[in-house]
Amino acid sequence: VLHQAARRLSEVSNGHAVVELQVDGPKESASGTVEVWGQRDFGPAGEPAFRLEVLESSKEEAAGMIVVGDGTQVWIYKAVENIVYSGTREELEAKMAEHEGEFDHDAYDRPEFNPEDRPETPEEAVDKLLEYFTAERDGGEDVAGTAANKLLLIPIPEAMPEEFRANGGFLNIWLRAGDNAPLSAEYTGGAVGYAKVTAATLELNLGIDPGIFSFTIPEGAEVKNLADLEPPTLTAEEAAQIADFPVLSPTNLPAAARLDGISEVRGAIVQRYRLPDGERFTIAQGAADAADAPSESGESLTIRGADGLLFSDDDGQRTLLTWSEGGVTFWIGGDLTADEAIGIAESLQ
Repeated sequence: VLHQAARRLSEVSNGHAVVELQVDGPKESASGTVEVWGQRDFGPAGEPAFRLEVLESSKEEAAGMIVVGDGTQVWIYKAVENIVYSGTREELEAKMAEHEGEFDHDAYDRPEFNPEDRPETPEEAVDKLLEYFTAERDGGEDVAGTAANKLLLIPIPEAMPEEFRANGGFLNIWLRAGDNAPLSAEYTGGAVGYAKVTAATLELNLGIDPGIFSFTIPEGAEVKNLADLEPPTLTAEEAAQIADFPVLSPTNLPAAARLDGISEVRGAIVQRYRLPDGERFTIAQGAADAADAPSESGESLTIRGADGLLFSDDDGQRTLLTWSEGGVTFWIGGDLTADEAIGIAESLQ
């Protein structure tokens, strides 16, 4: 059944769906409904096109948001602020790459990807999945008025990385009766919360009007370049109000470092700093589960009277330092030497 579902997805050239989402985490919950359209091989070089409209959202800042891409151009409309961010697909990818790794600590020890490990067929992708999960049939149910077959995916403990094994939980998947198209997926029973995605409407390979992948800028909207798109920034006072712990700041920084912004990420307060030549680093503080340290063993050391771990790349110019004190976990990571990271840590107050 999973092989059939994977083959069905591989044969989709275009689709339209109304998707309901629900996420309940230890610190935050959210729900919403979005309408999405997608088309493969739309752009001049075969780029995909897409359109996403937020119909309902428990997050005020997401209400009415529209994201459109025609293969070469991208528009992001934030209705609450009446702002349109516009730019090329390459500019959006560059912007995403710019922020990638700022709070992604696995980047310090992630193994290089072996192209030979990439599944070449839908069946191979499913077989790879079943190296980590046991699949069982679990009867049939209606999903938004459509008959569906339910599958239960149970993690194989010894195959899972330690951090996932500790979280626990399992996956439920509902596949549409007749063509095995995925209608819903649910993560439940784990220590990190609950999540469910359901397609209330799902139409595949029925053809889509190309005009759906164009965007008209609303009258009176402010237009900005995608290069100006930044995560929401907090003041130091706002960060202190959001956090349920004292937020510390450094008094010792590398020369020419400047504060670029403060944001809240998964319950942690993240201070972003920029250095010359495009380099950057972050100081983050929050609950222990806000971010994962690299899975490889780091160098043990004492920081501020507490046990810490230090991770560095081969040339010692990129470092992650992490420790916990007073019930709060700290991460200092980025384009820093070990001595610079330790100096920042010892200066926090």
